[in-house]
Amino acid sequence: MASLPQLAVVSLIFFALEQGLEFAAESAFWNIAGMCSTIPFVIGYVAGAVLVPRRRLFSIAAGALTGTALFGIATVAMAAIALPRLAVVPLAIALCSGASWLFRRLPDTAPLQRVPISAPLLAVRASLASVSVLLFTSVAHMLGPKWSGLITGYPVNILPVIGVLHFHYGPDVARALMKAWPIGVLGICLFDLVAWLTVARLGLMVSIPLGYLVDVIYLLLFEASRRTSAKR
Repeated sequence: MASLPQLAVVSLIFFALEQGLEFAAESAFWNIAGMCSTIPFVIGYVAGAVLVPRRRLFSIAAGALTGTALFGIATVAMAAIALPRLAVVPLAIALCSGASWLFRRLPDTAPLQRVPISAPLLAVRASLASVSVLLFTSVAHMLGPKWSGLITGYPVNILPVIGVLHFHYGPDVARALMKAWPIGVLGICLFDLVAWLTVARLGLMVSIPLGYLVDVIYLLLFEASRRTSAKR
């Protein structure tokens, strides 16, 4: 659920309203490459958090910094490579499949305790998301659709979730979420693919629900396949 399109949707709306549908469509295409860069981010978080295992705040900071550095390197590499349009989705499938295999030994779940929701905690989460959207969309006219799509791949919404889970419940719960992240990333890439192909032709009111529908169908099919394999 945490990997359903969030920043990608809000950015798409703002790009369409402020820069036009063609700009929004092109940024959606490049957001597929941006989402691919979140795979190195998650790998970096897992690896960085291990460096300081006993102090949770320092462990979270080390994971976030390592993940962000790898995201930046991957994003620059994606921008430098002249990606053929037909190669982007297969690249996303390959990266997500490879990450799922790499994370196969991470825990599927971990013991949980109820953590009370506080107004300051909700305010921090909302502020991070709002500031990110305002920042990315306000500089879109300077960056262009390519870089706008790439940088909006940064997991600004999922990072606070990982940090909160890591802090309150420990690293195993955060790892369980990150184990599922590549599966969700591919769904966001499918949403972006639909947006790229349809938003300029059909508009936001059709493109966004259609993209969500494709993503949800993909997730349901994946879950059905997983349960069938587990029974076998």
